[in-house]
Amino acid sequence: MRVVSKGNGHAGFRALGRWLFLLVLITTPVSADEKTLKIYHDADRSVHAESAQSIERGIHTALAEVNYEAQGYTLEFVPQDHRGNVLRSKLNFQAFLKDPTALVMFSGIHSPPLIRNRKFINENKILTLVPWAAGGPITRFPSTENWVFRLSLDDTQVGAVLVNYALKTKHCKAPHLLLENTPWGDSNRRTMGTALVQAGILAPEVSRFGFSLKRNGADYLLRSIKESGGDCIILVANAVEGSNIANAMASLPEELRMPIISHWGISAGNFHEKVPQDMRARIDLNFIQSCFSFNKGYLSKFQQTVLGKAQQLFPEEVRDASGIKSPVGFIHGYDLTRVMLKALEGVEIIDDMSITRDRLRRGLESLQQPVQGLIRVYEKPFSVFNADSSPNAHEALNAQDYCMAYYGKNNEILLVE
Repeated sequence: MRVVSKGNGHAGFRALGRWLFLLVLITTPVSADEKTLKIYHDADRSVHAESAQSIERGIHTALAEVNYEAQGYTLEFVPQDHRGNVLRSKLNFQAFLKDPTALVMFSGIHSPPLIRNRKFINENKILTLVPWAAGGPITRFPSTENWVFRLSLDDTQVGAVLVNYALKTKHCKAPHLLLENTPWGDSNRRTMGTALVQAGILAPEVSRFGFSLKRNGADYLLRSIKESGGDCIILVANAVEGSNIANAMASLPEELRMPIISHWGISAGNFHEKVPQDMRARIDLNFIQSCFSFNKGYLSKFQQTVLGKAQQLFPEEVRDASGIKSPVGFIHGYDLTRVMLKALEGVEIIDDMSITRDRLRRGLESLQQPVQGLIRVYEKPFSVFNADSSPNAHEALNAQDYCMAYYGKNNEILLVE
């Protein structure tokens, strides 16, 4: 119960109103409805809005399963928009710190905000859950007290998968790395370069591009790669630049076209609209995803129930499986929220949220009960991090959970069987 006094008469009445307000405030017990835990989500809701929305819907679907409640607390979702900007993301984390009810921070598609702000996040003990960003350093802060957990792809493992697919499935002899000029691209250059060297390609060719890459620039890059002897492209790009590269490839004469083996950033937005089916039919394009799709032929009863819940929550957008756009965002957001909720069941929640967050962090590292997710059942998905002995301790997925995919004729994402 909350009482608001509006003094609109004599001073005595105003004083009486204030006294009554304090009396009610002191004597009325706090109801469960007034206890709140906030789930923050810092993502790019501008350029890559589709990916942020997909993660958000996955989180909401998992929260709805528990009626947005945990131990008598209401779970409240707080969306934030960093617009792809590292400094703006830090401001959002600072706002999180000022909120005495803030429990966890979910992140979005972009790795740079997490990589560049990693020290700030860990030193300020902000419990951060990552359902998309794949940059290798994100979960590897050099301390056993590590505050970042990921249920997504991990670039320290992705690179080898993409290289292996290029060499063994696409039979590339001279793969060329075409990488976004960001910390995400830097991370992939190291891991992919190492995988290529181990495969006997000692000096892999590398080209970089920025967010300003347009169609003409992409055309120039591709022609240069072909002229230098490249026979396929291993791409690290998001949907905007990736679509310019794919359309440029489709527009080249057939003899100049090369297979594209891509990271999953291209699936984060409206790539399928910017590169329509008639253009995609002209190129050989595959990209990595986690190994679950709502578009596969068979869904388990559990997976069908989750899809039904999403349809109930978002009836206009999710009329069927094809309505889940940027699906890995939904899938990982859902699974990671379920893992978080299970860990929260064993945590004593107190008013000091810094202590509660630390208890939840430890709970995630020591979760004993299995958690059913869309990708798989999670058995002890996290453990205590150690840079030397357990570098993957805060990674819920591994390379066995990674699959290659492609766009179908109806713009759906299909896994390569």
